[in-house]
Amino acid sequence: MIGMDETRAERIARARQELADRYAADPGAVSAFNLRMARLAAARKRERQRVDHLVLGKPRPKPVPLKPAGMSRAEWKVERKRQLAAGAQLEPGLEEALKLKEAWSHKQTGTPETHEHAERTHADALIQLERNGTIDKEQLEWAAQIANVYRSLEADVALKVASFEARVDSSRQCGGLVVESVRRVRLHLAYGYWREGLPQPRQMVLDMIVGDPIGYTVAAKRYCVHNRKAKRFLLDAINAWPDCVRRAYRVYSDVDIEAAAQAAG
Repeated sequence: MIGMDETRAERIARARQELADRYAADPGAVSAFNLRMARLAAARKRERQRVDHLVLGKPRPKPVPLKPAGMSRAEWKVERKRQLAAGAQLEPGLEEALKLKEAWSHKQTGTPETHEHAERTHADALIQLERNGTIDKEQLEWAAQIANVYRSLEADVALKVASFEARVDSSRQCGGLVVESVRRVRLHLAYGYWREGLPQPRQMVLDMIVGDPIGYTVAAKRYCVHNRKAKRFLLDAINAWPDCVRRAYRVYSDVDIEAAAQAAG
């Protein structure tokens, strides 16, 4: 039989010659074969990455650092450290899935896709209500004002040791607070009135408007109330905001606040 007495080297040489002859006779067939083998290799690499990093949870593969041309040794040291810390990127599609998994790695339950969907839903909850006609643009603006004042209060360290009433007290203890803008003081005061008027469970209403707002159906499930009740509480809370602002404007006029600021020095 052909090849029985051939050495391994001779068999390899003969196979190479047959491949060369085939390529000479039909270059397209060999090119198609090489392309197919390249696709199979890419598919194997992709599947290996999927199993290793998305199924088994292995860390990112270590990259091979590439030094940009013209970079100094000191700069390259920093860049090399950054590349190693970032890890190698996976194949398209897998890279996005791994980033999503890494972004929600702090969550002990639920899939990354579930958390990402919930995050998008929560961020757009009030906008969706405006789009489907549950609230109008003016109500959406009121909700945005409430959320903005909430963020302002969160960032105001002084407010942790001062009441809303103290913010417009003419005593020298709150001089630094009094000199804030009239609008800021009034809105902070209005938020205090608004929050005090919320029904129980108060936190449910806050979760639907401030911070990262959730939809009323999510809030209803979280606080074990009916969807209609959660929706009613949300709408009542939004609609109460203008009255709270008007109340704050009536309590302290521009003259009162300017006089308090002057007295505080």
